[in-house]
Amino acid sequence: MSQEALVEKIEKVIDEEINPRLLDHRGWIELVDVFPEERACSVRFRGECSACMKIDDTLKEVVIPTIRHHVRQIRNVEIDDDLDDEVWEMAKGLFSHR
Repeated sequence: MSQEALVEKIEKVIDEEINPRLLDHRGWIELVDVFPEERACSVRFRGECSACMKIDDTLKEVVIPTIRHHVRQIRNVEIDDDLDDEVWEMAKGLFSHR
């Protein structure tokens, strides 16, 4: 399976299986990267899920089993907790208004 097809398959599972469950809690996840050689991918939690104390439980009980079930090429899912450019710009803006 090509990298592009793998990304599309994972994104479909996220959109159709995982995010509808997380939206009940006003959150969602997005795919950040795929590492086919390691049979892994990384996701970023958004909305209320990004600050939830149960993020590790959600990863282990919802995200990993769902992706592994539907995408046999993926065995591990990691949380990408790097701040994206949008968050950095917002933080810089807050500090520049002091």
